[in-house]
Amino acid sequence: MSFIHKATISHDLKEKRKIRHERFLIILLFITILLVPRCNKKNEASSDQSLSPLALKPDKIVGLGRIEPELKLLNLHSEVPGIVIKIPFQPGEKISQGEAIIELSNAVEKARLEQSIAKVQTQSFQVKAAEASLSAMKIRTANAKLNFDRIKKLYETDVQTQSSYDQAKSEYESMLEDIKRLEAELISAKNLLKQSQADEKLALAEFERKFTKAPVDGQLLSLDITLGSLLSPDKSFGTFAPSSPLTAWCEIDELFAGEVYLGQKAYVRYEGETDPLTWGKVSFVGPYLRKKSIFSDDIGDLEDRRIREVRITLEPDTKLLLGSRIECVILLNE
Repeated sequence: MSFIHKATISHDLKEKRKIRHERFLIILLFITILLVPRCNKKNEASSDQSLSPLALKPDKIVGLGRIEPELKLLNLHSEVPGIVIKIPFQPGEKISQGEAIIELSNAVEKARLEQSIAKVQTQSFQVKAAEASLSAMKIRTANAKLNFDRIKKLYETDVQTQSSYDQAKSEYESMLEDIKRLEAELISAKNLLKQSQADEKLALAEFERKFTKAPVDGQLLSLDITLGSLLSPDKSFGTFAPSSPLTAWCEIDELFAGEVYLGQKAYVRYEGETDPLTWGKVSFVGPYLRKKSIFSDDIGDLEDRRIREVRITLEPDTKLLLGSRIECVILLNE
């Protein structure tokens, strides 16, 4: 075989090998393109599974809170305007239910009340006098009836005259009419007494409105007035804390609002700390999501965030300052 023929054969073999190699690379590239999406889907599925809600579910929820009595803090208002003339208690003192926290000027109302009381007493005496007159007339009428019956029997046997019979009958019937008149006077006197008693109640109510009294047993927290201050009903003059169990009134973000239930164990801590101050249980869960934070002081503030109100009743011996800002930690696995 000639040298030229051998060279041609060698060149053809190289070309065939090159073509096979290129085909192999093309097939390998095609297989790689097909397999990559499947691997990505598996990785995404694995990633989604690792980020499932069950895997992310927390074991506790933390929300901002405030220490308050169970009956909440009360803003004190006066029912009527007036000038403060007496302040029997100072902030920090305990007050029993019904005791006056402040007294407003009440000279006119006091005089009207005293006048109404006097009218009631006078009318009471008139009622008693009318009752006595009626009672005496009934006794006299009973005697007149006995006398009339006796004369009537004698008249029927021709022992008494016609004039004696007519006179006894007239006296008896006249006394019967007097009884009806006195009964009407008694009813009128009693009605006037009721009216006077109603006037007394009204005068007493007007007088009592000059006193702002404690609705329940509790503690006076603050007073924003002094003697001589002019009060108006639309403005609060102080803060009152009713005697009731200590609680933490807190807000839970809407993301975890559905995880809170009555009876869950919880504790409170100062903001930014980890140590519990005291323990308690969830005693109230708000029935809806509020648009506004319970800690906002301005009712006109706009809030995009929604929260759920939650109350935690703390242990009986808890000693925390009312109004303290704290963090409420609710345990979900307890």
